Amino acid sequence: MVFYSKSMDRVLLVRTDRVGDLVLATPCIQAVKEAWPSCEVTFLASGYGAPVLENNSYLDRLLVYWGESAGELAETLKRYAFDAVVCLFPTFTLSVAFFKAGIPVRVASGFRWYQWLYNKRTYLRRSQALKKEWEYNLDLLRLLGWQGEYLRPRVYLSPQEEEWARDVARKEGWPEEFVALYPGGGREMRWPLHHFTVLAELLRERGLAVVVFWGPGEEDLAGALRKAGAFVAPPTNLRQLMALVSLAKAMVANNTGPMHIGAALGLPLVQLFDPRRACNPARWGYYGTGKRVLLPPVPRCGKCTTKCEYYPCMEGIEPQEVLEALEEVLSGKG
Repeated sequence: MVFYSKSMDRVLLVRTDRVGDLVLATPCIQAVKEAWPSCEVTFLASGYGAPVLENNSYLDRLLVYWGESAGELAETLKRYAFDAVVCLFPTFTLSVAFFKAGIPVRVASGFRWYQWLYNKRTYLRRSQALKKEWEYNLDLLRLLGWQGEYLRPRVYLSPQEEEWARDVARKEGWPEEFVALYPGGGREMRWPLHHFTVLAELLRERGLAVVVFWGPGEEDLAGALRKAGAFVAPPTNLRQLMALVSLAKAMVANNTGPMHIGAALGLPLVQLFDPRRACNPARWGYYGTGKRVLLPPVPRCGKCTTKCEYYPCMEGIEPQEVLEALEEVLSGKG
């Protein structure tokens, strides 16, 4: 039997950084609602990433953080009379705001000089990558009395979004079955564009259509792959990107937000990771049926530098290797 502490009426969950991090926070939303069904669950997210949490039936309210001062945020939070806040990635400004808002139970990880602003703390060394990022997030809920089993990240589309995506695919002339490629990414070290181009050509030779997805500032990547015969998705916002990606038969992506979206949508997935310890796939990647992680054949490192003897190490993941991994996940292996 799963035991939970006293009833929680209003819980605030917080993560205000990137899209992928918010995807990995979704199990917490479900866990709180399943533990305390009558609880009103609110999530405070960054303006950039917040749309990824929309249409989640476990979530009652989505608040957007635009970088307000601690005092301004505290005044906003006071209106909701939260019983508890669980901050999945604390900053000093957020922590002061929760304290000034008078939220009775304030949960976060320790190791920060301002940890005294929280009255329930756990000491998670996430950098050791002993479990998944979403499992570390869920462990914070144990300080509220949650004792459930680990849940997987999920994102949700509305029927209207799904129909919109099908309509766009028809207008763009996409085949019913295609492989999604995401050659971009943020701060992550990318798999080389020319390798993506070779992969697209290999897939076309095997009769598999390719659709390239991209974000702001990545038009050059999409254009290069268009020349290789790939379809290119039109400009999208985050929700539209999610809807269009959901149509794919499988996905190949760098370690970035859309990779996590693909996993949370349940797509067969090939994940391209660089060897930096901060990007350890043991923490950030997905394993199991329909999932493959690929790394270059080099030692783990602390940071990427042109002085490294292995630079540029991502060249070491060959297109043929990615193709074979893709064929495995498409066949239900991983």
